[in-house]
Amino acid sequence: MTVEARSDQEIMKAVQAALDDLINPAVAGHGGQISVMMVRDRKVFLQMSGGCQGCGQAAATLRQGVESLLREEVPEIEEIIDQTNHAEGTNPFYQPG
Repeated sequence: MTVEARSDQEIMKAVQAALDDLINPAVAGHGGQISVMMVRDRKVFLQMSGGCQGCGQAAATLRQGVESLLREEVPEIEEIIDQTNHAEGTNPFYQPG
């Protein structure tokens, strides 16, 4: 029996569910939120907002926490791309160095 790969739309729903259920409750403690903007060819485009936008630890949070968890929950993901304009952050949790 062959398992069909999920479509980009199905991957997007699964990623948003993981963000809503597992990731955003944690980053909310720092005033942040992460949203999936789109999925194209199994590439996930994310946007960070609130305390995450412009935070000096945003890249570490994304690569060491968010990316690991999303890949575990949605193994079809090929790449995760941060689409956030961190220079526009108005209230980052940690000020950039």
